[in-house]
Amino acid sequence: MVTGGNATVFITDMNASLAFYTDVLGMTVKSHYGDHWAEVSAGGFDIGLHPKRDEGPAPGQPGSIIVGLMAQDLSAARTRLLEGGARDVAEVVQGDGGSFLHFHDPDGNALYLWQLPKH
Repeated sequence: MVTGGNATVFITDMNASLAFYTDVLGMTVKSHYGDHWAEVSAGGFDIGLHPKRDEGPAPGQPGSIIVGLMAQDLSAARTRLLEGGARDVAEVVQGDGGSFLHFHDPDGNALYLWQLPKH
């Protein structure tokens, strides 16, 4: 039935958002239509970047989507996030399901990186 999709993140600046998601997070651009839409990919997970609209949610507001991405080295990722314009970069937290690193993109949208537990 469902064969694909993406999580849409509402943004304020297409160029700044593309730079953050590609240069800082290392995602690749799948499609880009000027200031109207872009889609970035982290392997099998895609994020659609959409400019704010009056009828849509405001970027970074509570209750909006949170995006989780798998990563291999959260310590190195944390350094890269701190240097690359991420906001509210937390410390790495160990949990039963692995390790987690929560942060916000430049618009204040919540994201986290997740690393599987090492056995």
